[in-house]
Amino acid sequence: MTASVSVVVPCYQSEKTIVRAVQSVASQTLTVAELILVDDASSDRTLELLSNLKKEYQQGWIQIIHLDNNRGASFARNEGWKLAKSDYIAFLDADDSWHPHKVEFQYHWLKAHPDVDLCGHNIGYKKTGTGSALLPQLGKSIPYSKVKKWPFLLSNSLSTPTVMLKRNIKFRFDETLRYAEDYLLWLNIICDGLIVIKLDIELSYMYKMPYGESGLSQNLWEMEKGELGAYRQVLKSRSLKQYQYYFLCVFSLTKYLRRLALRGLQ
Repeated sequence: MTASVSVVVPCYQSEKTIVRAVQSVASQTLTVAELILVDDASSDRTLELLSNLKKEYQQGWIQIIHLDNNRGASFARNEGWKLAKSDYIAFLDADDSWHPHKVEFQYHWLKAHPDVDLCGHNIGYKKTGTGSALLPQLGKSIPYSKVKKWPFLLSNSLSTPTVMLKRNIKFRFDETLRYAEDYLLWLNIICDGLIVIKLDIELSYMYKMPYGESGLSQNLWEMEKGELGAYRQVLKSRSLKQYQYYFLCVFSLTKYLRRLALRGLQ
């Protein structure tokens, strides 16, 4: 059996990590229909490695898109989304990986709950290797919760490598954003009334903390501006009232200052 899932991976300067990411997709216990690798004008050996990887697997399984100019992850993901043919899209970043059972668990769960538009799950952090967390037996009930608008506005609980969604939803990544573009997309989906679920199971892995291991204040500030920009876009879509927008901005800035303080203590 093959899962009707297209995996989209944006790749930029990914020569050190892309092989691990691709292997984690190829090692799934339930094979995905296609793997779409989007080279975002890398200047290292990324494109060469993608070409080599394509030759290692069944003809047509890996598709490569090469962008002449660096456009950012949003544009790269959208280009992959355009090419995708499956019922569902799953996202993976070039420096992350999946548990071998991720697609099997998540795809079967979505097929059993066809009203759900987007499904995410927990994510873990590793220094090396690939995921091997203990999982419940197939067929057993997986705890889950509906992702609701206000808790999600206060804290983004969905990491991009955990998300699997219906290909035909009307929203896409905002290509003008370099930070928080995924958060804005999930917000647009939730605020439009589509059903978003998070499974209480760890099926994806990052190899660096979400706010960076270097702790550079500039990176934190760019991420903060991205979050504030996402709130502004939600306000423009009339999914927020003005006073709610101001509250969220103050709340977000408070979190940002707390992160800075914690960095200073390290």
